[in-house]
Amino acid sequence: MRYSAVALRQEAAHPSGPVIVASSAGCLAQIATGAQTLAIWRRSAPEGQSEWLDGLPASQLPEGQFVTAPGGATAPLQRLADGVALPPSPQRDWLIGDIAMLVDCFAQIARCAAVNVRLEAIDHDACWRFHRDYVGLRLNATYRGPGTQWLPPERADAALRGQRRYRGPLNELPRFSVGLFKGVVQAGNDAIVHRSPPVARHGLTRLFLCLDAETCDD
Repeated sequence: MRYSAVALRQEAAHPSGPVIVASSAGCLAQIATGAQTLAIWRRSAPEGQSEWLDGLPASQLPEGQFVTAPGGATAPLQRLADGVALPPSPQRDWLIGDIAMLVDCFAQIARCAAVNVRLEAIDHDACWRFHRDYVGLRLNATYRGPGTQWLPPERADAALRGQRRYRGPLNELPRFSVGLFKGVVQAGNDAIVHRSPPVARHGLTRLFLCLDAETCDD
């Protein structure tokens, strides 16, 4: 599942409101020039990928942070996988290749010469507070466990005030789907309010990817 820069420009979604949801990668490029503040590329993984990831001990989930130029993510990702003794397999190859592809896509859309890559195994309530990101663009994807939770724009203020007391509508990025968020730098207070899903009480470990041209937090 690899997408060229040309394909990203050619594939287009038809947005309605501040959020674009599409089954093609084109929606990610569209958000950079449109008025929308969140693009969701709904997608699935190859057969067996979910089972492979779910079956790994948490200690074998690759994690780390590095900065790379477009086209340069594969080698550091392989080192992260080698560092946790993740055995060679088609599933490992797909994971590394998919992340490297997303790094290249993000660099093209954000027009940045270097991408900050964070791949993290999260077994705690990481950034549980509802918040907006103080960046230009940020890409999130979850390979294992629940995805980033985000709010309908009309519920943002209530969630920011209530935090843990908030009980209103809440959306969640599907597993393997890609979310490209406009942060406060580009969207101001129209930036989508979101948070990390609470996982500590459920005994889950997420495998979470964040791509940014700046410092990254979920």
